[in-house]
Amino acid sequence: LVLLVAVLSIREFYRLLPQDAGPLPTALGVLWVIALVLGAQAASGFNSFLLISSAIWLAGAFFALLWFIAFYAGQRHLVAAIYLIVGPIYVGFLLAHSLALREVGGYDALGRSWLLFAVLVTFATDMGAFFAGRSLGRHPMAPAISPGKTWEGSAGGWLCAVVAALILDQVLDLAMVGWKVVVIGATVGVLAQCGDLLESKLKRISNVKDTGNVIPGHGGVLDRLDSIVISVPAVYYLVATVFRPYGM
Repeated sequence: LVLLVAVLSIREFYRLLPQDAGPLPTALGVLWVIALVLGAQAASGFNSFLLISSAIWLAGAFFALLWFIAFYAGQRHLVAAIYLIVGPIYVGFLLAHSLALREVGGYDALGRSWLLFAVLVTFATDMGAFFAGRSLGRHPMAPAISPGKTWEGSAGGWLCAVVAALILDQVLDLAMVGWKVVVIGATVGVLAQCGDLLESKLKRISNVKDTGNVIPGHGGVLDRLDSIVISVPAVYYLVATVFRPYGM
């Protein structure tokens, strides 16, 4: 599932390249994100994951630069190069953290619990921001990027993230002191909204409403995953390096 989502997402990301910057080699991006996802699946721990991912990204960057030098014929060279190389990081590498998080702690139950935690707290943030913004929103937060977002909605989303973290701490086997779980949830409440704004900015630059039309009425895959691609890696690094569960 992660592999399929990564392939669809990189295709959508490359379509966000401004038209005057020229087309990008979608096939290269697809192979790149596939390698990143499979590399995460093959990794056996934190250091292994970073080492394999770094090696794959460097190899992909090498071939991307070769293609760019040999075949690129657009006008805005720097913009195209940034999209070409950053795209697989934004899509493939960040999504691959879901596989790394699934294996955290070395046994299935703990990794599954933390992956569910990351996804559900992100959903709670999005829903809280939406409903709080619609009912209480008065002050625009980033009108040039996303006119519908308000500071009140953002605060509501963050509060829902904290509440969701408290609830999930009781429901899931997270093997961690409660206050650490709340800190991780609060962090997700901030970063999930940053991910949403980042994708909105990319769409503004490209002058498009949605990244695609894979999901009727909801846009593309990236439109649904803009928060998750930021929040899941944040949870992984906090769990794997800062707030380690019992037994790690």
